[in-house]
Parts: sequence; structure tokens; C-alpha cells
Amino acid sequence: MFIMVKFNMDFGQLKVDQLGFVFKDIEKQAKVMEDIYGFSSFTFWPAVEFPTKYKGNESHLKAKAGFSQLGDTQVELIEWKEDDSPYKDFLEQGREGFHHIGIYIDDIDPYISEFKKKGIGILFYGEIGGGKFAYMDTEKTFGIIVELIQRT
Repeated sequence: MFIMVKFNMDFGQLKVDQLGFVFKDIEKQAKVMEDIYGFSSFTFWPAVEFPTKYKGNESHLKAKAGFSQLGDTQVELIEWKEDDSPYKDFLEQGREGFHHIGIYIDDIDPYISEFKKKGIGILFYGEIGGGKFAYMDTEKTFGIIVELIQRT
């Protein structure tokens, strides 16, 4: 007997694991979030450069990141340094602040395929530290960028 299992992307079964913010100075912003809003202390990663694809083109993102927790949700602060990325575009539009939501999943590939079937492509993609991330081009249809995060 052959049983066919259909993958169905059901966001109702997922939870938002990360809130991503972009600022020009993440250490200054972290201090604001800690002092005024009571966030736990942020841990910072130094600026690193790694290969990415942005809007289908090769890029070498250089960015600095900081992390804290808000209950069960990770808060990520990103400070863009070099090359093409959604962070650079966001800042060039004169914006700072809330940028994307992140969802941890075991395997991003079926989700990417399902998004593609629905006409939604990859905006930004990269691999770092053994993990993968894909920012889906969901801003026009969902109002915010959805990041799929596959950790090791």
C-alpha cells in the first residue's frame, strides 16, 4: 500500500521564535532596551562577513549582531556594515527598528518549496555556523518579512 503524505505549510502550527530589529548602532539601542524596557543584557557578536544571496545576486554580508530574550522569544539586533542586504535597504529608506520575524524549523527546504508554489520567493539567503536562514519575500502579502531559520 502506498501512502502519500502531503506537506502543508500551516503557520498556525508554528510560533514566532525571534524578533529581528535593524539599527545603525545596536549597542546604543541595546542600552535603551535594557534600561527603559527591562530586557535582559544583550550578548554581542563581532561583525562577521559571510556569503549570502540577496534578490538572487551573490553578496558578502558584513554585519554585527546582538541577542537578548523576551520571555521565550529571542530578540536579535542587527547592525549592517557592508554589501547588499535587506538591512542596507531598510536603513537607506530612513528606517530603523522592527524588521522581521524568525521561525525555527528543522528543515527550511520544504518551506521554501511551499512558499515558491504560492508565488513567494526568497529575498535573502545564507548559511552561517552550520545553520541556514531564508528571508522570504512576504512583506507585500504578510506585512512583515518572515525568516525561516534552520539551526544545527
